[in-house]
Amino acid sequence: MQDPSNTPPANPRGTAVTAADVELQAALCARLWDSGLDVSEIALNVAEGRVTIEGAVGTQADRAAIEASIRESGGVREVVNHVSVAPDRTGG
Repeated sequence: MQDPSNTPPANPRGTAVTAADVELQAALCARLWDSGLDVSEIALNVAEGRVTIEGAVGTQADRAAIEASIRESGGVREVVNHVSVAPDRTGG
C-alpha cells in the first residue's frame, strides 16, 4: 500500500495532479497571458495532460483561439473546452 503522505494531490475530478501537470498549467497560463487574448475570466485545470478550460469570453473567435493555443502546446493530451461566449459580459 502506498504511503498517503506521498500521494499527489487530486483535482476536483479525483485525478492525481503531478509536478508535470503543475508545470504545464503554469506554461499554458503564461502562454495565454502573453497571447494578447482577453483571458481575464478563464481558468485552467490540468490533470494527466488533460486540460479543462472554463470561463467566458466575448467572441467565438476568442474561444477558438484559446483552445487552439492550448492544443499547440507540448504536453497537452486532450482539451475539454467549457468556455462560454458572452458578448455582453462586463469583464474582470
